[in-house]
Amino acid sequence: MADGIYVSLDEARDELKKRWEDVELRKRIEEELGDKFFFAFQKFPRVVLNRQVVSPDNGFMFFYQCAKYIGENPLVWEGLEDMFVSFNEEKKGLGRLRVTLEDGTKSTVDIMNFHENEKKKLSKCILKNGEILIDFHHDLCKLSGYNIEICDNTAWKRGMRDVSEYYHYTMLHFIAHGVLFENFFDEGGTSEDEFTHEVVYPAIKKIEEDFGVKPLIVRLYPENQTDEEDFYWWSYPPYINNYIVDYAKKNNMNFKKLNFLSVKK
Repeated sequence: MADGIYVSLDEARDELKKRWEDVELRKRIEEELGDKFFFAFQKFPRVVLNRQVVSPDNGFMFFYQCAKYIGENPLVWEGLEDMFVSFNEEKKGLGRLRVTLEDGTKSTVDIMNFHENEKKKLSKCILKNGEILIDFHHDLCKLSGYNIEICDNTAWKRGMRDVSEYYHYTMLHFIAHGVLFENFFDEGGTSEDEFTHEVVYPAIKKIEEDFGVKPLIVRLYPENQTDEEDFYWWSYPPYINNYIVDYAKKNNMNFKKLNFLSVKK
């Protein structure tokens, strides 16, 4: 089902405009959502990226430019009260940054102690120099100069009975009110793949059966990337990259050269 859930950028742009103008469709969806209707979608359509904590890496930059191409205001959903666990690659990536050094060496630098922050709320995680994790990444966003609305949807998510209900109500927002940029894993035999097949796909299928159209989801990253291509999405544009390198040096944080054969996708 993976290929069938995504739409192209052009299709997302055209369909969102058409569906937003379908007042009856929007009314049906808002009635279905009831008090679960997310306030940010009330006045105009949104293009959404879901991140634990937003950081202006190349994946974010791609999303932002796509949102502007679609012609709508970008919005990032965060989960700041989620628990930090280092086995989660996205969460670990907040503390293990990918950088390119002056000589072109691609490296990682750990800006936080994973053991000390394990199972803390993301909002409570502290860097090695005592700075708050989310403040560091939000400051990088300010440095990027991109105007982005950020919203912590922790309370909204906690209002759901279970993850199936969460995905049902999430996907309803992307029928006529917005476009979601996301990648769902489904072919590697991992727990993430099982989750996609058991929770995400059924939610999408049910909505398509009920409303006759599928949610507007654009693939965030290309398929079948090399390790070096994968590094690109996690890393930063040059001016932010250089800021991070200087930040790490000033705080005596060590760089570790990357062996791309060992990078986990």
